Amino acid sequence: MLKLPVCPHCHAVYSYKEVSEMKQGERFCYHCKKKYRVDKITGSLIFISAVCIVLVCLNLFLFCTNENINMILLILLNLSVVTSAVLILPLTVRFKAEKIKKAEKRRLKK
Repeated sequence: MLKLPVCPHCHAVYSYKEVSEMKQGERFCYHCKKKYRVDKITGSLIFISAVCIVLVCLNLFLFCTNENINMILLILLNLSVVTSAVLILPLTVRFKAEKIKKAEKRRLKK
């Protein structure tokens, strides 16, 4: 499902800008200070694959149904789909809870 991720521990909401600037790896929640892992690769690969399949099918459909297709129109259509996909890409990021070690729990309680 395409939606902005939330902290897996306290469900703190992150903004679109924060999510788009995050890197793959471990982070701490700004609200509850618990550790979670940012997973950008899995959702992004699935989404990009789906967009590529849609673009290929759309181009094949347009070439088969309209023999006088204008290349500028086709390029603009492809660019609009790719631009939309890039804007939606941060919505595929997921946060996964990390197990906290006992020593870290003691440090966080202090």
